[in-house]
Amino acid sequence: MINFSVLYMTRDQHIEKKIHQFVRKYYLNELIKGLILFFALGCLYFIFTLFIEYFFWLAPLARTLLFGLFLIVELILFFRFILVPFFKLVGLQKGISLEDSSKLIGNHFPEINDKLTNLLQLKSGKQDSDLLLASIAQKSKEIQPIPFVKAVNFKTNLKYLKYAFIPVFIYFIIWITGNITIFESSLSRVIQPTIAFTPPAPFSFVLSNKNLQVVEGKSISVKFITRGKEVPSQTKIIFDEQSYFMQNNQINEFVYTFNSVTKPLDFYIEANGIRSSNYRIDVIPTPTIQNLSILLSYPRYLRMNNETINNTGNFTVPEGTNITWNLQTKQTDTVSFITAKDRLNFEKRTENSFQFNKTILRQLAYEISTSNKALSNFETLQFDIKVIPDAYPKLEIVSLSDSLNGESLEFAGRATDDYGIQKLELVYYLKKQPEAKHYVKLDTQEADELTFYEQFPGALKIEEGQEYVVFFRAFDNDAVNGSKKTLSEQFSFRKKTAEEIAQKTLEDQRKEIQNIEQSIEKQKKQSNSLKEIEQNLKNTKNINWTDKKNIDQFIKRQEQYKQMMLQQEDQLQQNLEQQPKDQKSIQEKKLALQQRIEELKKLEKEQKLLEELKKLAQSLNKEDLLKKVQKLSTQNKQQERSLERILELTKRFYVEQKTMQISEKLDQLAKKQEQLSQKNTDSLQEQSQIAKDFEELRKELNTLEEDNNALKEPMSIPDTKEEQDQINESLKQTQTPQQDKNQQKKNQQKVSKQLKQMSEKLQQAMMAMEGEMLDANIDSLKMILKNLLNFSFQQEDLMDQFSKIDVTHPDFGKELKKQHTLKTYFEHIDDSLYVLSMKLPDISVKIQADLTDAHYNIDQALSNLADNRFNNGVSNQQYVMTSVNNLADFLSELLDNMQQSKNSSSGKGKKGGKQFSLPDLIQKQQELTKQMKSGKIQQENKQGQEKNKGSSGGGEELDEKLYQIYQEQSILRDAMKESMGSEGTNNTQTQEVLKSMEELENEILEKGFNPGTIQRMEQLAYNLLKLEEASQQQGEDSKRKSKTNFKEFKALQKDLIIQKLFYNQTEILNRQSLPLQKIYKLKVQEYFKKQQEKSTND
Repeated sequence: MINFSVLYMTRDQHIEKKIHQFVRKYYLNELIKGLILFFALGCLYFIFTLFIEYFFWLAPLARTLLFGLFLIVELILFFRFILVPFFKLVGLQKGISLEDSSKLIGNHFPEINDKLTNLLQLKSGKQDSDLLLASIAQKSKEIQPIPFVKAVNFKTNLKYLKYAFIPVFIYFIIWITGNITIFESSLSRVIQPTIAFTPPAPFSFVLSNKNLQVVEGKSISVKFITRGKEVPSQTKIIFDEQSYFMQNNQINEFVYTFNSVTKPLDFYIEANGIRSSNYRIDVIPTPTIQNLSILLSYPRYLRMNNETINNTGNFTVPEGTNITWNLQTKQTDTVSFITAKDRLNFEKRTENSFQFNKTILRQLAYEISTSNKALSNFETLQFDIKVIPDAYPKLEIVSLSDSLNGESLEFAGRATDDYGIQKLELVYYLKKQPEAKHYVKLDTQEADELTFYEQFPGALKIEEGQEYVVFFRAFDNDAVNGSKKTLSEQFSFRKKTAEEIAQKTLEDQRKEIQNIEQSIEKQKKQSNSLKEIEQNLKNTKNINWTDKKNIDQFIKRQEQYKQMMLQQEDQLQQNLEQQPKDQKSIQEKKLALQQRIEELKKLEKEQKLLEELKKLAQSLNKEDLLKKVQKLSTQNKQQERSLERILELTKRFYVEQKTMQISEKLDQLAKKQEQLSQKNTDSLQEQSQIAKDFEELRKELNTLEEDNNALKEPMSIPDTKEEQDQINESLKQTQTPQQDKNQQKKNQQKVSKQLKQMSEKLQQAMMAMEGEMLDANIDSLKMILKNLLNFSFQQEDLMDQFSKIDVTHPDFGKELKKQHTLKTYFEHIDDSLYVLSMKLPDISVKIQADLTDAHYNIDQALSNLADNRFNNGVSNQQYVMTSVNNLADFLSELLDNMQQSKNSSSGKGKKGGKQFSLPDLIQKQQELTKQMKSGKIQQENKQGQEKNKGSSGGGEELDEKLYQIYQEQSILRDAMKESMGSEGTNNTQTQEVLKSMEELENEILEKGFNPGTIQRMEQLAYNLLKLEEASQQQGEDSKRKSKTNFKEFKALQKDLIIQKLFYNQTEILNRQSLPLQKIYKLKVQEYFKKQQEKSTND
């Protein structure tokens, strides 16, 4: 039988347990619902409270009540919705009963309905029967599977969440609309209920600036915006007890700018009686540079004074300059020196003084930046330093060497450097040995610019026939990078042998002869043109434009021809000067030929007929113009003859030189052959070279024969063709390969002997020819002089006849015919003299003027006499007599000199006696002055000794010395007369010097060793120096001018060339020493260099 009692107890406990679980869950659900409702109702009441305060700005009492009420309501809600469910949940407070719980469960589970309630009621009943127990057990069994806790559903609370979203939504709307201050300001006032709050203005000021700090001296703009219901139309800012209107940029934005703020400022703003809070502008101190001073310390070698530059960091300095920056600052803690590579700080010397030092080697861009605690790199100044590098020295070399001169190279040079030339060297070496260089330091002083003249080899000993390379190098005084050097272009030089120089000179002389021949042909064409002009003038009544044009064209061609001839004569003179100095046998002829050329040049320069003809061509005066044309025609004819004469003399001189040169070459070849015959070694190659050399000599002999035959009167040069053939045959024998050595030596000695004989034959022939020619020239000159005197007597008789008759005289025609005959007679004399002058260089070109005048006056005499102008005709005859007598005097003196030369033991030369050049005279005069001073000292010593000893000895020695000085002074005066020649003695300055010398001789005899005499001798030496200078400037050339003097004059010309080459730079910059800074001096030098190049190109 079922024990219903036990079963009941078990199920009953289980059901109660399930009911208790339901109750716990039920109150937990109530707690959750309470939390949601508390949050919703509490927040709504909180918002309600804030809204009341926001809109009504309650008084402190009302705000206190409102705040108290808020707390009470919140506490009630908290108690009701949170504490009560919580207490019941944890059992601190009695909750619902089991019966109430069963009803709630029965309501949720329809199948239970009232079963659980009935069960509980049955259980609580006092009857205890099996039926009841069975009924209870039956009901318990039915209820037991049902989960009572599911009667509580947490999801039912979700419907209360909508109340919680209401305050959240309100808050979100207020926050998103930007009115969050409703909560903030209201809450602030509510939680402070005892404090009285004033209701806000309709607007408020809000500062937009993040901070109110400004850098000293800068400007700052303060910006305010207004917030509120209203916006003021104007706003003022008040500071320093002054008010200013602010600028209204936008509807609610106001701005004011404080300019150049240097101290702190307090301010506030005001509008419509509403004032803002007080504000303060703080000033940030600025690190600034008050003064910048820069000391430039130049390298010592530049020889420049140090400089100080103020308030600028841009400058240009030479390389290696040490620079010191000195700064005076304000409110500065650090100064930085910034470049592209590094950042260095200035050294702080005092509170506001900073210094930095740096040596500059190249261009530098840098910054100077100041900083303090508040501002970093506040003031940054950017500067540039331009650096002038120490440039390489510049070297300009101009070769002055004459193309005819094979003895040396001559250079004019200029070495320049921006800061000074330290050393200048000439470097030379054999071309085949470039490693063996020789260095010659030139004597120069350290300077920025040096001009120099140098010769190579000069005093240097070099090998003849070897090619050398010559160049210059200049070193500067760069102490920063080390001395730099610049090399000039290289020049080649080969010191010619004497034989090569002579050969080259003769070749050039031959070319000059050909040029003169071409010039003579041009002169003949000019003479023909002049004859045509003369004939046209005779045939026309008046001069027309065509005649004038022809004359102008002729004058222009004649002037060009004249310049060309002067140039060719100069070249011929230079060529003659280059002739070897050791051929003494022909030196007199060379000097005479040089004198004739110089006379011809001088005569050509002094001729004024062309200028007169040019002037007359403008006036169109036919008669005067015709006379000048006729005279010019006569002059041109004589000039043409003079040129032909110079040409012929030069040709003869060339042939004579060439003959002597060939003779010397034969003699040298004979010596060479003799030396070769002494050798024991095989000499076939050297023998072959001798054969080639002789073949060249044969060609030269053939050319010589052609040149001699081209002379108007060929010289008696012997025919050597037979000797040439014999020597050629002998040379062939010496070149036989398989020949006995003894036989070969004999053949070589034979060739040497034949060459020597041929050389002697040529020399003897020249010597014999010279004597024969002298005799023939004397005979010809005697005949010409005799004819000239005869002409003179006949012309004189005829002149006397014409002075007594007139055109009506019956003998007029016969006498006029005699004048024609005399004209022809004089032309024959002129022709004979012309032929003789081609062989005799001693005949001066000066006779050309007398010959021209004689021919012209003879023609004019015939014309005037024929036209019944007897007075003019007789006057022309008188002029003819004067010219003829001058010719006779000159030829007579020349004849005497030639006869004396013939009778002289030397067979040549002029009267004996030592000859002096002007420099020799000056040197000798200075020596005599020294002797005179020495004698004066001796005289004073003697007088002192006589006073001490009481003796009178020693006077004879001084008298003898004085007489010797007198004799030498007299010799100098005679030498002066002879040296200067007839032209010099007619010169006023020369006459004064000669007079001073004569007076000095008398004073030496009369006064002895006198201070006044010594002073006169010194003055005489000075006058001689002035005379030499005047002679060089006027270009005068004495007949007996020495070779030494010619070289000195040539050296003077070279000095003038050097000065001309570098005049712009040296004259203006160096001599005047312009006070320029270095950079500007360099630019000026560059300018003058460009100007020089421009003038050179022009």
